[in-house]
Amino acid sequence: MHLKRLGASKSYNIPKKTAKFAVLPSSGAHAKGECIPVGVFLRDILMLAKTLSEAKTILNNGYLLVDGKIIKNYKHPVGFMDVVALPKIKKYYRILSKSGKLVPVEIDSKESLFKLGKIISKKQLNGGKMQFGLHDGRTFVMAAKKAIYKVGDTVQISVPTQEVKAHVSMDIGNIVMVTGGRHVGSIGKLKKLEIVESPEPNMVIVDIDGKELRTLKDYIFVIGTKTSLIKLE
Repeated sequence: MHLKRLGASKSYNIPKKTAKFAVLPSSGAHAKGECIPVGVFLRDILMLAKTLSEAKTILNNGYLLVDGKIIKNYKHPVGFMDVVALPKIKKYYRILSKSGKLVPVEIDSKESLFKLGKIISKKQLNGGKMQFGLHDGRTFVMAAKKAIYKVGDTVQISVPTQEVKAHVSMDIGNIVMVTGGRHVGSIGKLKKLEIVESPEPNMVIVDIDGKELRTLKDYIFVIGTKTSLIKLE
């Protein structure tokens, strides 16, 4: 199924008058308004293919990996924090969000071996286990007595093995990226947490180059302590 480009999601970040149709992404870990089909990514973002047919050939040959796994479906969605690798031409990218659009940031092969995941759920399991859910649909399980992670924290995981390599708490002073609202893509330091025990949403204050931004707690993604764990541009 295809959709007209003029009606395509803003996240596509593609020229809307160059061709009549864009590709509709298949169902996956990311919401359809927050992802790009790999066929579009190859053709219109990286411009490694002139046509969708050429993009399909690249995929069918197994040249493209998302989070360490070969992807052959041209509709497969890629979204925020996903790692796209084209080892044959030694090109590696992390998908970030800037001004509401998904953009590829070129990274080196070493950085392509991990991704960051925001913990959005935490569930007690039988047998003394705790299950954590990440923003991209992944889950991982660990012993409950060692499960010090909280909802809102970030984990650094290897791809595709999904081994937790590091953990960054949503603590004051840590580096965060804004992922929702009018300031999507902004980077700053977490200055204050405003936790309320009511139906009202929790808020945060982020210091961005000396200016304070008040936004929803759900709109921030921790990316490091003193410095970012990932390349940002």
